[in-house]
Formats: sequence, C-alpha cells, structure tokens
Amino acid sequence: MEVATALQYRYSGLAQEIICESDAISGIRQSLDGLGVKRALVVCGPTILEKSNVVQRVQEALGGYCAGLFPGVAPHSPIEVVERAVEVAGELSPDCLVSVGGGSTHDTCKGIAMMLAEGGDIHDYEMRFEPPDKVIVPHTPHEKVPIISVPTTMGGAELSRGGGGFTDKALGRKILLSGAGNGHRVVIIDGQAIATTPLRIQMGTAIGQLRIAIETVYSTSHNPIGDALALHAIKLLVHYLPQCEDMDQAVLLNTKTAALLPMLAMASVRGLGMNTAIAHNIGGLYDVAHGEANAIMLPHTMRYNLDGSAERQVLIAQAMGIDTSDLSAEEAGLAASDGVAQLCRSLGLPPRLRDVGVPEEGLELLAAATLHDRGLATNPKPISDAGPIMQVLREAW
Repeated sequence: MEVATALQYRYSGLAQEIICESDAISGIRQSLDGLGVKRALVVCGPTILEKSNVVQRVQEALGGYCAGLFPGVAPHSPIEVVERAVEVAGELSPDCLVSVGGGSTHDTCKGIAMMLAEGGDIHDYEMRFEPPDKVIVPHTPHEKVPIISVPTTMGGAELSRGGGGFTDKALGRKILLSGAGNGHRVVIIDGQAIATTPLRIQMGTAIGQLRIAIETVYSTSHNPIGDALALHAIKLLVHYLPQCEDMDQAVLLNTKTAALLPMLAMASVRGLGMNTAIAHNIGGLYDVAHGEANAIMLPHTMRYNLDGSAERQVLIAQAMGIDTSDLSAEEAGLAASDGVAQLCRSLGLPPRLRDVGVPEEGLELLAAATLHDRGLATNPKPISDAGPIMQVLREAW
C-alpha cells in the first residue's frame, strides 16, 4: 500500500485560497492582511471550544485582530442561532468572520454574513424548489464580510458557494439560502486541528463528500470538468479512508484534500440529487449527523437512480477500483452501490435509519420535507411527488 506523505501546499482558485500544512493556523494574520481586514469575529460551537485547543490556537494567532468570540453554534445551523449570532456581530462590528469547526459552523457563518449584508428576515433569501426541476433564487446583491475558515472535519461546506443550509423547526424542514458573494475566501487546512476530531466524525463527513462526488457524476448537469474532479475524488477517498484509523496526520491531510475535490466538482454543475435532498432533512428534523445520514442513504439512492444513470454509474464503479470488463452497466452500478455500503460498514458507520433514531412514523414527514429541496431538481430520475422518496426511505429504514 502506498504510504501517505505529509502535504503542504497553497491553491489559489477563482473563489478562494486554500492553505494546507501542519501548522497553517499560525499564519492566519497574513490571510487577514491579504483581505485588508483586521477585526475578526471567531465563530465556533461549544464542544470544539471545550474539548480541543483549536479555537485557542486561532485566537492566539489572531492576537489583536480578534474582535470577539461567538461560541454558540449548534448542529444543523438552526435559524435562531444565526439570529443570535447576528445580534452579537452587530454589537462588535467585525469586518470578517473566522469559522472554526465543521459544516454547521461554516454554514452559520454564511448566514451571519448574509444577514449583516442584506438585513430583513432569513426566509427572504431561501431558494425555492418547484417540482420537478424549477429553482427560484432570490437576489442578494450587497457585499458580504469575508469569511476565513479553519475546518476540523472532512466535510467541505467551507468550499460551497451557496448560502448554506439552516434548520427551521417551525417549518419542519431545512431551508437553503441563496448566496452570491457569500463563500469562504480563505480555507486554512491545519493538520493539527484536523487530528483533534474523533474518527467517527471524520469518517461520516468524508462519506458525505463521497456522496457529492457520486451525485456530481450522475447529476443531470454533469460535465467533463466535474467528472474529472469527482472521479479522482472517489478514487482517492476509497484509497485513503481505510487508512485513517490510526489518525496519522499525513493520511488525514491527504484524505481532507481528497474530500475537498467534490466541492470543486460540484461548483461545475447546477445541483446534485436525491441523496443530498434527503440527508439535509434527516439531519434537520432528527438531529442525525449529516455524514451518517449520507452514509445510510447513499447505497439506496444509487440503486434507485440506476435505471436513469447506469452508464454514469459504470464510471463510479471504475473509479472505486471495480473491474467492470465483464459486467453490464446495471451490474457495474449495483457493484458500485454495494461497494459504497461495504466501505461505510467497514468504517463503523450505521447502516439503517432506525439505528440513528429516525422513527418509522417520521418517514412521511421526511418525504414531504424533502420534496421542497432543490437537490431534486438535477436528480437523474425526475421526482414530482413524495412517492419515490418514501420508497427509498422505507428501504433505508
């Protein structure tokens, strides 16, 4: 097996700069200087603040550039948390946000930046989906404060160009915001920070990224650029994920880099698919980790979409290292979904919705909520009602 070597690199793309090294946090002030800002509001959740030294390292590296701390982020980015954070930001008047943690923190920061710039009510900026394929995107023209992220999981919300996803318990679903100009400008991948996060969280969030790669390949808006990034991501993730058990920093940095590629691939397509839509709402309604929701659903949604994307799923199987030379397209697709299921089980991730506390009587609510999600707009098989969603949820339960 190829031995991982420690990574150190910089990537300057059209939307953001990515800085990767063992102690990347120490250079965070240079990133602020490059953006012309010097009053940073650090945003994080209570667990990372109490259980690791990552936030403290960020504050120390910022020094006098640190204008304050909001440590109240909650899983799945509830809208009421965003509203509290906006109040804090309004008092401190930061000229940038530093997001430390995982996807909920990164999305919360997008919500803060959006509301500081646009005002009004957060629901004013919700993207709306009308089955089977119409997406309505509100206009958000005002300049947002820049966001710098220090990710601690394998998730890739810090590279998403959208406005983030937020749980609205009153509506009984997650809302997705439009987000022009609302992306993270600098992404600081710090090996020491990545190594502080428990393995199960890392594996779940990595499978969430594998889901993005797979859905990018068979999205109705797939294209060669997205294919190149997504298929290489699949190959690297299948290679590195089984090696993460020892939490070796070199392996973790290679895995995190592989997990970022699907975000760059996703930027080349107009949307993903059913798995993304369902997982958004499993997490928002039942407080299931987004990565675990994706790990449970992905083999089932791949199989559901097989007759609408068989040739594309052959590419996925081949990227996973499956020999497809003697298989039909349908057989190759089934081998790919089986391979994903086996990978998730080998990583210790739960196989069924019942295992993560989703009640059987809640499946209809999940299906109804999912029908509002824009992820369905580019699913390989058009979905106009809740029936197909219920079918897949029952199989996964």
